[in-house]
Amino acid sequence: MLLLSVWASTLLGLLAGFLPAVGMEPQGGASAEPLPSPSGSNCSQLTLKLEFSSEVVEHEYIVAFTGYFSAKARSLYISSWHIVPRENPASDFPSDFELVHIRQASPSSLLTLEDHPYIKRVTPQRKVFRSLKYIPSPEPAAPCNATRGTQKWQSWQSSRPFRRTSLSLGSGFWHATGRHSSRRLLRAIPRHVAQILQADVLWQMGHTGSGVKVAVFDTGLSEKHPHFKNVKERTNWTNEKTLDDGLGHGTFVAGVIASMRECQGFAPDSELHIFRVFTNNQVSYTSWFLDAFNYAILKKIDVLNLSIGGPDFMDHPFVDKVWELTANRVIMVSAIGNDGPLYGTLNNPADQMDVIGVGGIDFEDNIARFSSRGMTTWELPGGYGRVKPDIVTYGSGVRGSGMKEGCRSLSGTSVASPVVAGAVTLLPYLPQNGDHIDVAVSYSPVLWPWAGYLAVSISVAKKAASWEGIAQGHVMVTVASPAENDSEVGGELTSTVKLPIKVKIVPTPPRSKRVLWDQYHNLRYPPGYFPRDNLRMKNDPLDWNGDHIHTNFRDMYQHLRSMGYFVEVLGAPITCFDASQYGTLLMVDSEEEYFPEEITKLRRDIDNGLSLIIFSDWYNTSVMRKVKFYDENTRQWWMPDTGGANVPALNDLISVWGMAFSDGLYEGDFTLADHDMYYASGCSIARFPEDGIVIAKNLKDQGLEVLKQETAVVEGVPILGLYQTPSDGGGRIALYGDSNCIDDSHRQKDCFWLLDALLQYTSYSMTPPSLSHSHSRVAPPTGAERPLPQRLEGNHLYRYSKVLEAHLGDPKPRPLPACPHLSWAKPQPVNETAPSNLWKHQKLLSVDLDKVALPNVRAYRPQVRPLSPGESGAWDIPGGIMPGRYNQEVGQTIPVFAFLGAMVVLSFFVVQLTKAKSKPKRRKPRIKRPIYLQQQTSASSGKNPTV
Repeated sequence: MLLLSVWASTLLGLLAGFLPAVGMEPQGGASAEPLPSPSGSNCSQLTLKLEFSSEVVEHEYIVAFTGYFSAKARSLYISSWHIVPRENPASDFPSDFELVHIRQASPSSLLTLEDHPYIKRVTPQRKVFRSLKYIPSPEPAAPCNATRGTQKWQSWQSSRPFRRTSLSLGSGFWHATGRHSSRRLLRAIPRHVAQILQADVLWQMGHTGSGVKVAVFDTGLSEKHPHFKNVKERTNWTNEKTLDDGLGHGTFVAGVIASMRECQGFAPDSELHIFRVFTNNQVSYTSWFLDAFNYAILKKIDVLNLSIGGPDFMDHPFVDKVWELTANRVIMVSAIGNDGPLYGTLNNPADQMDVIGVGGIDFEDNIARFSSRGMTTWELPGGYGRVKPDIVTYGSGVRGSGMKEGCRSLSGTSVASPVVAGAVTLLPYLPQNGDHIDVAVSYSPVLWPWAGYLAVSISVAKKAASWEGIAQGHVMVTVASPAENDSEVGGELTSTVKLPIKVKIVPTPPRSKRVLWDQYHNLRYPPGYFPRDNLRMKNDPLDWNGDHIHTNFRDMYQHLRSMGYFVEVLGAPITCFDASQYGTLLMVDSEEEYFPEEITKLRRDIDNGLSLIIFSDWYNTSVMRKVKFYDENTRQWWMPDTGGANVPALNDLISVWGMAFSDGLYEGDFTLADHDMYYASGCSIARFPEDGIVIAKNLKDQGLEVLKQETAVVEGVPILGLYQTPSDGGGRIALYGDSNCIDDSHRQKDCFWLLDALLQYTSYSMTPPSLSHSHSRVAPPTGAERPLPQRLEGNHLYRYSKVLEAHLGDPKPRPLPACPHLSWAKPQPVNETAPSNLWKHQKLLSVDLDKVALPNVRAYRPQVRPLSPGESGAWDIPGGIMPGRYNQEVGQTIPVFAFLGAMVVLSFFVVQLTKAKSKPKRRKPRIKRPIYLQQQTSASSGKNPTV
């Protein structure tokens, strides 16, 4: 992530885009009133929540065409259907979609439409709601140039996790940083974000955004607002007959970007194109956005800001249109979301590769706790996720234009989005170069402007296998477009892109230190119903975080790295890796089936020295039927396609060694090797070799509780097994029935110590005495007591599986796919004598820094800090993440900072007490106000509004 704190360091990586939130249930309560402002003041501060939801519009469908056609041509293609008229500025231009009304829609009628050669897709029309929720604040309103204290965060949860959530929270999170949090210091912070980021330096050089077209997709803008001097065009895409802003939100966003007075924006001379896509009742439709996006392409917009998003990345019309916009050189900016601090919680479309995803920080340069984290998960498991957000910037107490005049302050990640959009309007991009790596480029045979893919794979050259250092370089990509038949130019058109690369290379680690994480067999929502591993989490029932080492298993990954292990990700079948290079294959919470060839190959690999660790989860067909739910959008009952893990598939994988998991479902606290443990909806070991080590504990029968609401304790539940395979030089196998203790999503007590012990066993054949001599050791179960779990009859796993294909009766395995093959490009040395600091923070080449006074910025900020007291233990950093020198330095400086902090606090209270005693008391006359004015003021008495 890049820190947008000094203008000179904002020159890196500003390319991308955004898309509106769709695919949610309506939540009601939308207010059509403008954001209130205290009487007699031209600056107000509120605290509010901005919430989004949507619903499918009955009988209306969006028909997407394969290209742009005139209205007459489109009507001929679908002449048998009733076309819903659309009157807006894009009506006179060719379009790539049409809106139709189908009263008796059936699968056959929709298929008839999709069979047309010029129709690409038919999807339901959606109605989008946005509602501003006011949060009362216990503190009185403060002056506009003052900063308030912290506010307690009022959290909320959705009963369905695939609902779009707000991109904003209470302003308390921006200030509850754990350091430098005195009221006096915060009051000293300037509130003009454009000046904090030193946009005035560029203004003095003549860079004010002149000639740059900026589009604001929001609630509109008043025609005669005094803050704007270059509003090029205002367009209305709603069904209301007005261009003005009746809420104030769109005016605020436009002010952050281009206000010319009072609360000054970044680019006051930029061309503002105002797209009113929300009504005063905060309602919009998919078709409104698609028409507006097409018009933005026609107008050759340069930068587009859109401050909404959600977790569902499978809304095809919007995603397709985002790619088309960015292919037409429209830079799109989007808030990353407010689902932090958990990793893997990025909102769409900020998680798209074409979009600048913006995270939030406070004015002390701390990442906001609620700001969503990466990596991206929509590529999984077909590809590897990417680092997100792209950039972070200030979003707390940011001042922007009021609805009619004056200024107001708002807070939230969607406030940070126009900050970046304004900065992009001013700042250039500087390329960087380097060398010493092998690169392969793979791509689809044909690249359309909004379709296809291009992937870059990086590997260490063989000659550098024992070398350590930083390797830098760049990849030149040239895309050639064949000439059109009616082209007057006569030749093909080419475009060239330069992609800078920088990697750190380490010598190849020993086999015992290399752990391979099986990602290929992890499935997630969307598209199917894959339930959470912990059945206690009823408000978050879907497994949507990706199950990746850089999302909800990130703490585990960092712990393993701190212990000296190198963790790599397998994104292909088990048949596609060289087992002689790895000590342990780690399978956690696997939902996918296995190819027969994978089962055969794994047995051969373990006989030759590869070890295996499996963290399983619950699987019970009766419980799966119990946790079904009715989806209002699709109007269907959703039944889980697996449990927390696919236990029948895992049993097929390990049956050759006489091992199996059961369909028992257990929960409870216990102690193992002097460590407190919690078993969260795990299964038990049903079968294990007689010469293996098995640990058992007394646990609650959670399956009985779910099915019959009865409570029972089961004694001697086998939960952990260790086994040395009998072949000469063979590997070792470890089984554990629950993965929640290493999963960040809902972890209560971590078991990283157990993972360390298991890796010591699998990598070095060192059996932990605390387990081999444990009083909880029991005889291995034979599996004769109860049958092994079977797959749920009639499940639809084949719809989402990479292994199964649809088949009458039982689904059958697909043919084993070919392993990925990369063709490494021949490197071309470029400027070998180039300086080695090209990857440091770049400065504008035309700026003489000796003549420009820049603020002091801390040169070093630790990327990982201990959590402050009072934060949830579920986010505690495990021991070993910050080993050695870092911990020693922190330990040596804590007493000094504690003493200085105590002295500062004591001095503050002494000064305040002295002021209070010396200040004469005056009683203000109480003025009776009309009831309506009292209600309006109370509704606006919060801290800072969040957007």
